[in-house]
Amino acid sequence: MDPEVTQMKDTRSPVKAMYLYNFATLIDWPSEYRKGNFVIGVYGNKEGVYDNLKSKFEGKDIGSQEIVVKNYTSASQISKAHILYVTPRSSAQVGSLNSQFKGKSTLIVSEKSGHLSKGAAINFVVKGTSQKFEINKGNAKKHKLVIADRLLKLASNVVE
Repeated sequence: MDPEVTQMKDTRSPVKAMYLYNFATLIDWPSEYRKGNFVIGVYGNKEGVYDNLKSKFEGKDIGSQEIVVKNYTSASQISKAHILYVTPRSSAQVGSLNSQFKGKSTLIVSEKSGHLSKGAAINFVVKGTSQKFEINKGNAKKHKLVIADRLLKLASNVVE
């Protein structure tokens, strides 16, 4: 892979990890999800975002829950995750993951154009040179998640 492209991806990974942590603090999960560990899952390749989440945020608290970062290479490995970040290489799975988590309070985060229509509640996008995100409120609501107004205001695009 082109070293310049790799360098660019690496500079965005810490920003995405920080966003994922902030999503955890600005979204409300139902009461049954407020017990035990707060699981942030990375579905797909284990580099970049996973490494940043693991080193900077694992062990921190969201409310009274300790953050645990997990990597999944197969949908069958996932039993319960509060946030599931789907890496670009695994992006074709967003629709099936959304079906798998129907009725469960899992925030699906992707980073491919059009994925808000496939079930992702949040999608990472690049605007100019800045890392941004867009939100689908309807998808979040289907998963019984309440997004804080503050987070909605930070989004580059909000779909009802």
